Amino acid sequence: MKKAILTKILLLFFVTQSCYTSAQATYTHIYNIFQANCTTCHDATSPAGGLNLSATSAAVYTSIVNANPTNPAALAKGDKRIKPGDPHRSYLLRKCQNGLDPDNGLVAGEGNAMPTSPAAPLSNKEVELIRQWIYAGAPQTGNVVDTAVINKYYNGYGIDNSAASHPLPTDIGSFQVHIGKIFIDTLSEIEYFLKHNLNLPDTVEVNRVELFLANQSHHFIIYKFLPGAAASFSDAIRIQNPTTGVGSSDGFNTMVSAFQASRNDVLPPTTAYQWETTTALDLNHHLFNTSADSVLAADLYFNVYTQPKGTAASIMYSDIITNTSIFIPNTSTNVTFTKADFNASATRMWNIWQLSSHTHKYGVDFDIFMRNPGGSTGTQIYEGFYNADYTFNQGYYDWEHPAVELFFPFLSVNPRDGLIQKAVFNNTGPTNIFFGLTTNDEMMLYFIQYTLGNTIVGINENAAIENKINLDVFPNPFSNNTQISYDLKENATVTIGVYDVLGNKIETLINEAQDSGNHLIDYNAKNRAKGIYLVVVSINGQAFTKRIVLTN
Repeated sequence: MKKAILTKILLLFFVTQSCYTSAQATYTHIYNIFQANCTTCHDATSPAGGLNLSATSAAVYTSIVNANPTNPAALAKGDKRIKPGDPHRSYLLRKCQNGLDPDNGLVAGEGNAMPTSPAAPLSNKEVELIRQWIYAGAPQTGNVVDTAVINKYYNGYGIDNSAASHPLPTDIGSFQVHIGKIFIDTLSEIEYFLKHNLNLPDTVEVNRVELFLANQSHHFIIYKFLPGAAASFSDAIRIQNPTTGVGSSDGFNTMVSAFQASRNDVLPPTTAYQWETTTALDLNHHLFNTSADSVLAADLYFNVYTQPKGTAASIMYSDIITNTSIFIPNTSTNVTFTKADFNASATRMWNIWQLSSHTHKYGVDFDIFMRNPGGSTGTQIYEGFYNADYTFNQGYYDWEHPAVELFFPFLSVNPRDGLIQKAVFNNTGPTNIFFGLTTNDEMMLYFIQYTLGNTIVGINENAAIENKINLDVFPNPFSNNTQISYDLKENATVTIGVYDVLGNKIETLINEAQDSGNHLIDYNAKNRAKGIYLVVVSINGQAFTKRIVLTN
């Protein structure tokens, strides 16, 4: 099914001086660095920190990899001297990294940097070799770092395309996760997974995830391993095979959140993700380098904000709903695919908070509809032509930064009826395209976040939404004044409220019985701050939502 094979895909775990031979094991390079720079203090007679780096290669490996530091401050943080897969929990790297990673320096009580004067600090290439060896799982054997490419990066042929360093969040219970640098060779792309054990002291609720994504990132997804599954996966970065998908944790995880650009996801009040003490994340990042002569280096940061367990009334769930049955001939004409997504055995309603779509470069439109009980297409609830913040219809589909739609109040959907996704592609490339994992293939899927609502009873609880009211707000965006229009097919009790983006009602415009027919309501927002609001029209208790933008 995945026909286009990426021919150049390298995760570049780098580097040291060019005099090293590529056939030599990476750990041997690192052992030689320690021998040349660190044995004055870490000798066999009186080793600093109880660490003898002058011993044999095998003995040094045993004493550093997954070994506890003797420094009390580092030990209290849960660091290892070298923690495979996690440079930020590797105390030995932090001791010698010489400012290469500003977010991974020493803190109070962790002693001085090494090597100590008069010895010179390690070079950036030497530090990078250690860091990338850690990302590769810190193996004792095997050449796991491509030194040639990192030499290219540090010798002036590099693009630092990382998200800027961001301060640690200061809220109680919050923390930051930093990945990188990760290197991508010229005209290449990679998709990797990295296990991240949280080591939480207690079960927590996550009410906000703030992501800072580098340019040339195709997507970043936070997965959560199913209970007990993390132990079956390596601590090293895992490169996903672009043809088979091997390397992912598909089938052993649940999705937390997906990002296609930097975004600050503040979950609605009374909702949260739930992370238990044993939670381990699987972090999935897809990067590509379009440069023909320079190596790309990328960092990624995300801040996690928590609250005590039991605070939220509802757990926020997430999912990826995919259509893999797509074939797009290279005829430069529009090809449309639709797929119904429903669960006939579902027992509880979905209360949808967030929707976003995903294609690759040949996607030209993506829409999502309610699915009627009989299977026909119902009301459209997602328009792919909107901009990333879903504030206005820009007239085209931006596949690199697709719209993210939020529903306030939530959109109630019966999953037995479900949704219908519809995407349009136009293949202007040299070959026919199938569903696949690289940007030379195509995808058709959407991300959904929701809470679980009431138990489904025997009636169709979505039928009312198909009673279209033609809700519109014009002008939109607007300055001070706009008009809300809607149609009633029969007499009804109507309530119209204005909400902020956090779902708080700030104003009630109408609360009355109205006759059937067209209705036009004037809205004056001159006392409101500019920004995004939501107009919610409730017809006999069934809510319809329209996003509005106040410009001043």
